[in-house]
Amino acid sequence: MRKVSLSLVSTLFFLCAGITNSCSQNVGPIESSTYGFFEATTPCDEETKKILDISPGTKCEMMKWELKLYKDYNKNTLTTFHLSCVYGLPKQGTRGFMDGATTIELKGKCTLEKAIPGNSHSVIYNLTADNSPVALSFLQPDQNILHLLNENKRPMIGNGAWSYTLNRKQPMLISSTRFTPQKASSVLPITGSDTIGVFDGRTPCNSLLREINNISSEGCQIIKCRLTLLQDRNTRTPASFLLETIYVGKGDNRYSTKGKWKLMRGIAGDPAAIVYQLEPDSDTPKSQLLLLKADDNILFFLDNNAHFLVGNDYCSYTLNNVRKR
Repeated sequence: MRKVSLSLVSTLFFLCAGITNSCSQNVGPIESSTYGFFEATTPCDEETKKILDISPGTKCEMMKWELKLYKDYNKNTLTTFHLSCVYGLPKQGTRGFMDGATTIELKGKCTLEKAIPGNSHSVIYNLTADNSPVALSFLQPDQNILHLLNENKRPMIGNGAWSYTLNRKQPMLISSTRFTPQKASSVLPITGSDTIGVFDGRTPCNSLLREINNISSEGCQIIKCRLTLLQDRNTRTPASFLLETIYVGKGDNRYSTKGKWKLMRGIAGDPAAIVYQLEPDSDTPKSQLLLLKADDNILFFLDNNAHFLVGNDYCSYTLNNVRKR
């Protein structure tokens, strides 16, 4: 495996757990300790190659990310990061790579900017590598997940296999207090059709998605999802949805769940957040699903308390619009 190494400098990362939200430029020695570890498997397409300064002709379909964050032990502020990216061709039947995968090591500076006014959790981290043209930006919609942004500071759009969401390996504990989004009256964007979007993704075997079709956890590896959202074209209001799921490891059956959906507003820390509430044609209240709209192309699954669900090193609770807008 070939490795490219860049020099070490300092950075700052902010999370809503009593961490100072300003970037440190100190380069002197500090007593540091590990604060967080984010990981993911993402696509490796032409846009990803451009951002990471990978040659356009490089054969690359999959990328594994490991982002380690360190804090100043004395000041309790995050100060440095270490990002490792491995990219190459996936090895069929495994979650690893074929021979010839390449590793990039990035260490560099950080600046902060507020991502969404009124959202106390949402921050953008701009990471600039030292002695390298690489500059990366991540959206932090929640303290346990990060999402890679493109050069225009918009969320990167994944595919049916992987998203561009990084997940905290050991999620920070979140209050179990339930937050109930309120019904919103906003109309939907003009699409020229009945379809608002078709969203694909693969998630861990979460109980909310299993219970819809009474699927047990035993043997379940991942869940392949396709969500189609339809609107009333005349009123531009939500109409119906179709959620198709395949429970990998439980057979090749494709389950279809239909129902109605609503536009809701608000999560903890962001009263303006737009939430899609899916209500399957079922008498079971727990079958309701909540998804936060990051933009027209990205949806994040929430739990029943309207908190973000956290994935793992291979898949996330993120859905990507196959008809990019």
